Amino acid sequence: MKITALISFLLLNIASLLMHTAHAQPAGAHEDHFLYQIKPGDTLSSLSETFTSSPANWQAIKKANRIANTRKIPTGITLRIPFNLIDEVPDQAKIIYLTGDVLVNNQPIRKNHLISEADTITTGAQSNITFELSDESKVQIPPDSIVHVQRLRKFRGAGLIDAIFDIQTGKVAAHASPNKTGVGRFEIRTPVSITGVRGTVVRAEAANQTGASSELLHGKAAFIPGASRYQPVLLNANQGITATSKGEAGDIIELLPPPDIQLSQSSPFEFKVDIKPVSGAIAYLVRVSNDISGYDVLFGNTVKKPETSVTGPGKGTYYVSVRSIDNNQLAGADAVQPFTITATGIMTESGVSIGTQSGPLLQTQY
Repeated sequence: MKITALISFLLLNIASLLMHTAHAQPAGAHEDHFLYQIKPGDTLSSLSETFTSSPANWQAIKKANRIANTRKIPTGITLRIPFNLIDEVPDQAKIIYLTGDVLVNNQPIRKNHLISEADTITTGAQSNITFELSDESKVQIPPDSIVHVQRLRKFRGAGLIDAIFDIQTGKVAAHASPNKTGVGRFEIRTPVSITGVRGTVVRAEAANQTGASSELLHGKAAFIPGASRYQPVLLNANQGITATSKGEAGDIIELLPPPDIQLSQSSPFEFKVDIKPVSGAIAYLVRVSNDISGYDVLFGNTVKKPETSVTGPGKGTYYVSVRSIDNNQLAGADAVQPFTITATGIMTESGVSIGTQSGPLLQTQY
């Protein structure tokens, strides 16, 4: 079975996972249908008016669901609404953070650039971009990644997101539907897998030689490897999974916990980070951000020893985050601590610190 034919399995299972969420009746998609969980007071006419181009489409919805009596539709059942009836409009995402060299369609961009359907985003070394969809879902693309925005639309009436991000190489992190309003569809794809998310914090990676992986930090998600003819693998919080380059899934793996970290100032512009070793960790990803949530990343580094040093581009307060990496290259949640630089550094226009062998250049007051 081709991977595109498996999307139905993926999204149907996402729906079954998330139907008990009180504030989120939208339940993903299945094949050519948007799924909606009936709540008290819903009628085919009202749903047709909300989600489609015409209230008269209730008859087509009735036919698609083989409903005999429209006055007795049980609360809680999943209604299938054909996508060809849903009035969708193009959507755009606004860039909220941008660091380093980022290209969109092979052209350099600035923060005021809008991300649209069919864009291809390329991040260079020590580069990062975070953009926000119209429902406040956030998508972050870290360094050395190429991601194609395969679909970026929204329902005209309900404002639900219909988005597909295709990782050609590298990584994507996403927080889908943070306000728990639900999505029409939200997928992160690689050449050998699909991860469907909703109300979820998830990371996904595609590597040319080693396959793909997903790390679920919050919520629930479904991971489907390209070679599987079975149901998707359902992930809970703090679980991850890998797939080989042939699309064969591994076992569900519990993600490593965030490490304990201690910071001590070693100079006016540098802090030493001591990491308490985590059992099973072979390395640690250390990043410095402007914000506590880690969306506005300035730079990062993977270290094998449980110690390193961090700095900032200038005077101010920054945040160091550290996550443990296991031998499957899966990473867990971040440990985060603030630190304050008292010296004033010099950085490039794109926000990267200008460094020397002994640290960043400093702006000295004379």
